[in-house]
Amino acid sequence: MYTNVGTSMEVKIRNVRLEDLPKVYDIELKSFKHPYPYTLILTYYYIAHPYFLVAEVSGKVVGYIIALLRGGALGQIISVAVDPEYRGRGIGKSLLKAVEELLRDSGAKVIRLEVGEDNEVAINLYKKLNYEIVDYIEKYYPDGSNAYVMMKRLISEN
Repeated sequence: MYTNVGTSMEVKIRNVRLEDLPKVYDIELKSFKHPYPYTLILTYYYIAHPYFLVAEVSGKVVGYIIALLRGGALGQIISVAVDPEYRGRGIGKSLLKAVEELLRDSGAKVIRLEVGEDNEVAINLYKKLNYEIVDYIEKYYPDGSNAYVMMKRLISEN
C-alpha cells in the first residue's frame, strides 16, 4: 500500500480488489471515447496483479492504473484514469509513480504506453514524468484516430 498526502486530501494507492471493479468500470466509461468492456477489465484483474492499482480518497475509488510486465524487462501501461471530479489533483501522477516503482522492483527496465495524439493533458503529464514520444501509430483507436507511443527508461534505485 502507498499513501500520498495532497494539499487538502489523503490519497491511498493500493492493489485493486474484485469489489472495486464496478467503480473502475464507471471511471473507464467516464474517461474514454472507446472504453474497455467490463469483461476486459475483469480479465486484467486476473492477469495484471500486482500491477493493477486503485487510488482511494475517503474510502472511495477515484482512479486506477493497469500495467503488465512483458518479457521480464518491459512494463506496459494498459490504462490509467481518474474520475473527472478528482482530476488535476495529482492522483494520476501518484498512480503512475506507484506502478513504476512496482515494475522497476520486478525487473522492468523500460515502460511503454500509447496515448491519443489529441490527449494533451495526459501527454504533458507523461512528459513531466520523463516519458518521451518514440513512435506514432496511425488509426490506433476504433474511430481511426492516431496515437503516440511513449517510453520511459527506468533507473535502478540500488
